[in-house]
Amino acid sequence: MQQPNIITAPLMWVFLFFSLAVSVATRQLIWLMVVVSILTLLTNRDAVLLLPGLKKAAMLFACIAIPGLLSLLFSVNLERGVSAAFRFFAYALAAWVVLSVVIEEGDAKRIMSWLGILLVAWAVDGFVQILTGVSLLGDPLIELGEEGAIVTGSLQLGYGATLAILSPFFLEALRRAGGMGVGILSIPVYAAIVMSGHQSSALLALIGLAGWAVLALRHKEVGAKRQVTGFVISAVIGLLLGIYLSIVTGQVGTLAEAPARYQSFLYQSQLWELSWQAFSENWLTGVGMRGFGTFAIQESAGLIPGLSETWHPHLILFEVVAETGIVGLFGYGLLLWRLWLYIQDDRMHVAVAGLTALLAVFPLGTAVGLYSYIGGNLIFLTFTLLVALDRDCPKQQPESLG
Repeated sequence: MQQPNIITAPLMWVFLFFSLAVSVATRQLIWLMVVVSILTLLTNRDAVLLLPGLKKAAMLFACIAIPGLLSLLFSVNLERGVSAAFRFFAYALAAWVVLSVVIEEGDAKRIMSWLGILLVAWAVDGFVQILTGVSLLGDPLIELGEEGAIVTGSLQLGYGATLAILSPFFLEALRRAGGMGVGILSIPVYAAIVMSGHQSSALLALIGLAGWAVLALRHKEVGAKRQVTGFVISAVIGLLLGIYLSIVTGQVGTLAEAPARYQSFLYQSQLWELSWQAFSENWLTGVGMRGFGTFAIQESAGLIPGLSETWHPHLILFEVVAETGIVGLFGYGLLLWRLWLYIQDDRMHVAVAGLTALLAVFPLGTAVGLYSYIGGNLIFLTFTLLVALDRDCPKQQPESLG
């Protein structure tokens, strides 16, 4: 039986998502949750194991964790592989803490609204960074000499990807605010996504926009088609504005003068070739979770400047097959299928959360590695929020725009 909330669900969730902008804060919070769960498991085993929704969350994480564990059999970097596999297993323990907070009536709307405000704030952060050279939390603009700069805001490498992945929450918040005029708020958000310089982030934003539009029209509410059309137009204007600003400020250009961790985007085609080679040579279980960088160093023999063990294939589908092989591909396919079932849910909150979770692991994502800490943080938050909404939102939820 679940206990009364010590903290309100909207406050907890917006705080957790906000922590993504404070470097390693989300990672540290997740490990703190793991410790709390382990202590509770030792003192009150039933309180952990019988919590509603925990098994569903564990099944989602298992689709990644179990293939990751099997990939250790032929891992080229056992230390990194063990760390990553253990981390995804640990997410199931950490999920107990956030799932212990019940989403009460009206909380789902507040969560969407507050996350929407957070995305606007992050977009403003990006504009502040490009105008002043420093984000609101003190992160400097990534300068590329005469070629311009890349907007990273306070989210650094995950800036554009995070905005794109969470964009369905933002759009749903605007829809519930009512009227076509609020759609104008999407312009700075989508412009910021493009200014991050990651093409895949813009692609994820478009996929999220199209997916949300289909879900919104599926409910066949009065005036829905007109409202959705207005939102889509505003979002497209934002994307075009971002492209224009990128050209004017020189953000679309070479990354040759950027720090090493950003230069990996210069070598995507070579990294894709190496990832296919890794899969060809280790087709069953891959080269081990987070082992691609080590494999690439061994094979490239210095042909790619700045190459390090932290690099990933820059395409989630290639990352899965290169690092976890056929076994990982099977688990990944099962994960996508389960998320697709959530998207089919009649409850709008659950369907939108399912779409957001799907964007976090979308096959064509390139900016953030699936098995990286940044990718793992997004997976943990989107998956657990999805399960919480599915568990706590009423099965027959009336839809209204008021």
